[in-house]
Amino acid sequence: MLEARFHPQQKAAGDFIVVGHVVWEVDDGKPLVQPSRRLLSGGEPATFLSKLQYLVALNGAASFERLQVLRSQFWSFVEVH
Repeated sequence: MLEARFHPQQKAAGDFIVVGHVVWEVDDGKPLVQPSRRLLSGGEPATFLSKLQYLVALNGAASFERLQVLRSQFWSFVEVH
């Protein structure tokens, strides 16, 4: 499982918003986006979730590896259990 983090002031600032988690189903191996509770409670714009879904779809089957090395000032993906 990867935790998707958005860094509003760029990664160097240290602050981030947990947008959701990317999990892989055992049956088909496709990535699935699960929004964070904070995002669902209306605390953050839905555009974050939309962008996360786009990044996951863009990276396809190899998204577990690709998202962790994504070069972005505003997004990071950290493996969590």
